[in-house]
Amino acid sequence: MDIQQFKLKYIEDATDLLNNLDNDLVNFEKHDDDKEFIEQIFRVMHTLKGTSSMYGFDKIAEITHDLENIFNLVRETKLDVTQDVFDLTLASVDHIRNLLNDEMLTDPVNIEKHGELTIIIHQILDEAGVKRFVQKKKPKVEEIKIRTWQILYSPDEEMVGRAINTLYTLRDLFSLGTYKIQAPDLSQSFTFWSIFLVTDKKLEDIEDALMFISDYCKIQLIADFDIFKEDALKKRDAEIYDQETIMSVALKEEPIHISLDKKDIKAEFTKVTKFTTNRINVDSTKLDTLMYLVSELVTTKSELMLSIENDDHDKIFETAEKIEKLSKLFRDNALSIRLVSMQEMLMRFNRLIRDLSHSLGKKVEFETMGEDTELDKKIIDTIAEPIMHLIRNCIDHGIETTAERINANKKETGIVKFFAYKSGNFVFIQISDDGKGIDTEKVRHKAIDKGIFTEHEQRTNQEIWSCIFLPGFSTAEALTQVSGRGVGMDVVKRKIEELRGEISIDSEKGLGTSFTIKLQQTIAIIDTLLVRCHNSKFAIPIEDIENCEMIDAEILDANQNNQLIYSNELIPYINLRYEFLLAGSKPEKWRSIVIQKHSKRFAIIADEIIGEYQAVIKPLDKSFSGQKFLSGASILGDGSIALLIDTEKLKALMH
Repeated sequence: MDIQQFKLKYIEDATDLLNNLDNDLVNFEKHDDDKEFIEQIFRVMHTLKGTSSMYGFDKIAEITHDLENIFNLVRETKLDVTQDVFDLTLASVDHIRNLLNDEMLTDPVNIEKHGELTIIIHQILDEAGVKRFVQKKKPKVEEIKIRTWQILYSPDEEMVGRAINTLYTLRDLFSLGTYKIQAPDLSQSFTFWSIFLVTDKKLEDIEDALMFISDYCKIQLIADFDIFKEDALKKRDAEIYDQETIMSVALKEEPIHISLDKKDIKAEFTKVTKFTTNRINVDSTKLDTLMYLVSELVTTKSELMLSIENDDHDKIFETAEKIEKLSKLFRDNALSIRLVSMQEMLMRFNRLIRDLSHSLGKKVEFETMGEDTELDKKIIDTIAEPIMHLIRNCIDHGIETTAERINANKKETGIVKFFAYKSGNFVFIQISDDGKGIDTEKVRHKAIDKGIFTEHEQRTNQEIWSCIFLPGFSTAEALTQVSGRGVGMDVVKRKIEELRGEISIDSEKGLGTSFTIKLQQTIAIIDTLLVRCHNSKFAIPIEDIENCEMIDAEILDANQNNQLIYSNELIPYINLRYEFLLAGSKPEKWRSIVIQKHSKRFAIIADEIIGEYQAVIKPLDKSFSGQKFLSGASILGDGSIALLIDTEKLKALMH
């Protein structure tokens, strides 16, 4: 029996329980007279206590047992739920999440946090006269004033596109203490900067300083003292650290180097911080349909084999048509199984809004509609971060302070709304607020200052608002932990475009702002138009195609500016044959496929239009990394490959 498999299942179940607990605590904070929330919170603590002990997570069992006692007192009306109790419980939930990845409580930061929370919990229980849960061996929690941290920093070219100013970030980091820097070893395949920071600050302070480059950093504690002092090695309590490593960094004045497994480092850099489960809860009716289709396929296969054996051509063709119909039903069923409700994702945002509104001193309510709308699980896992950024943007930039709302004759509490609905094969998600709206003139002047367009250019509101998504663009007057450096909204747009989605803005000053995201319900299979250039084939998403025409070769050859006349306007075009340097004789008549994206038109020129094709999208390998507007490939029935054209990226290149 593989106990590790059961532990992974426990971690997934515990994560779901903690997400539900976050939601219950936020709702209970708003409705503290609702006894049902108290019962739900108590049940979660009780469940976590039992399962944690079963799988060896004793520290989780310890803290949940004590929290269970606290909420039992609340159930019996022997303890009032104060703001301190709410804050303590939410902090404990965050700590339990960390303990899921630190089963034996070995991380010094987790040890310190565990001690802090335990002291507060025990004070509450002692005052109430409740017998506490006592472990035979308690973790030794010592107050550590000075520590040495190592920050492994691995920037890449993506940071340039996001216009992240590393200088400001490093300045914030170095203000926390003393530091030394080691340059990367360029002879290695994986390179990184190594920064050693000696400080009395906590991990949270370092993470705050590195907020905007956190995706490219790994932070680790290497000593609970200043390793650069001469008497550092005399500290015998450093036995938990690698002695050889400490000596190598403490005795050398030249650039410091610590020998670490680069494979492990790379894994840490690329590791996703949030827990994403690989399991999906599936409606039993979908599984019943799948079993029916399997039985039909088995029967049809027998019919086909018998028809071939009897050389019955009519029956063979009839059976082949039946198999084609079954394959489409299988496809629809498989895609429907991957579809999951957005409700679970939304539960995480209740906690985000609660914490953010408290930190900004604003009153905010979160309203949802259409949360049962289903999306492909891969899309939901990817879209969660952009939606989080949009919600943060609404609270920080949109919703006014209480005083400002009162002066504007608005309710004290601002509203952030999430609305999702399905239309055809698309899902639309709208995040809106009833705040102050976008100051269009302010955005316009900022865009002019940055040289995005000139003073005398006439631009629509949509064009002006779209500047918000540009890397490094920010109108914030002050730098805060939430905003101010112009990063975040560019990530939103990039993530959505990676999913072949679109985002638009609508705003009215004084009334609020709304962001609308358009996504395909699944990105595994899409309807395309298949075209050919010489021996190469390309797939173009049908949803983006406005028209198809034929153009004489003489007209196209005489064109010097790569523009065509279409519907009484000049539109740019790209010739796939020339773009990919394809050989072979040119056609007498070219095919022009006119694309419309966000009110922008352009054309793709090909040799021949083959016809409609339902493409099963596969990722491209590294050999295609230089092609900026190819986003995938599909294997055709004859074994050849069709390359999928990313019309969104192509539009950006041509306009």
